[in-house]
Amino acid sequence: MQVLGGVENVIVRQLPAWKHLSSKVCEILEELRAVQMFLKSDDLCLMVGEHTRRRPTLPSAHILAMHVQQQEIGAFTLTTGAFKWTKLRSIAKVVSQVHAFQEAVYPYSPDLDLQAYLRSRRARLSTSDLHLLAADNDADFQQSSERQARRIQKTLRRVKATFQ
Repeated sequence: MQVLGGVENVIVRQLPAWKHLSSKVCEILEELRAVQMFLKSDDLCLMVGEHTRRRPTLPSAHILAMHVQQQEIGAFTLTTGAFKWTKLRSIAKVVSQVHAFQEAVYPYSPDLDLQAYLRSRRARLSTSDLHLLAADNDADFQQSSERQARRIQKTLRRVKATFQ
């Protein structure tokens, strides 16, 4: 939406290139303006549906919002100065998907036992040092890399032994 705001800047709108825009580009701009107005009218539209809902959406709106954030990385224009309309259109499609997913009913009932367990684990681990917990854990990621290093060293020793 920031890119759309930049495109609609008064100075940018006065450039001669605006006179030569195709109808397809104008349609895309109109779609983006509609999405922008929708987002401006409701700040929480990505996180809340038309009415407040207690059950989450599948997939999570947060994941889709992170997807939009990933799509915003990089330039929105080509080296020629032309806009990457496919990129802008894909962002608008993800936003419309959020709306569509929020309309669908979440089919699963909450698992209260699992929620209680996760809350107790979070409360217990919230005061712990994560580095110490990771060091005490047998499934530490560094152990697997040490195993791989030992395997490589063992293989190199075998190769060296065959040449001696």
